[in-house]
Amino acid sequence: MKHLTEYIIPFSGMKIGKYEYDYKIGKEFFDAFEYSEIKDGDLSVSVSIEKSETMMLMLFDIKGTVFLECDLCLGNVKHAIENNFRQIFKFTDEEDLQLDDEITFVNSSMFEVNIAPNIVEFINLSKPNKVQHNKNECNEDITSVLNEYLLVEKEEVENNLDEDEIDPRWNALKKLKNNK
Repeated sequence: MKHLTEYIIPFSGMKIGKYEYDYKIGKEFFDAFEYSEIKDGDLSVSVSIEKSETMMLMLFDIKGTVFLECDLCLGNVKHAIENNFRQIFKFTDEEDLQLDDEITFVNSSMFEVNIAPNIVEFINLSKPNKVQHNKNECNEDITSVLNEYLLVEKEEVENNLDEDEIDPRWNALKKLKNNK
């Protein structure tokens, strides 16, 4: 976790104004986060900070590629990511605050924030819901085994269906359809 110290921003000594930070994100970064679905990548993250007396507005610009597991064959898929996110860090002494995805409340006694968790969350939010290789790029050995078992299960289900087990209302609907 020592390498994550570069993502700590000491805001207590910052003057009001704008600041820019640039980071290179790779495998070492993702290794620090067990819960991250992404385990490797080559990304650049630019963070623009606008500090005022009561808050910091941070804009995250994320670009690069990540390596994901194919949902079908579990092989590596290279995927391009380009996304922007906004996070507000609001300084406060209040304790009973409503949670908000876009606002992080920071106790005014603190003097720094670690933005590494924000970066990994934003990168994970940028990945697609469904990850697959392009057509004919999946591991043929894995897909052939999958197809073999999928076909067997489908045949078993079809063979195990007995007309007596089907709800009679469906049979009545089938008769209506066939009479047309």
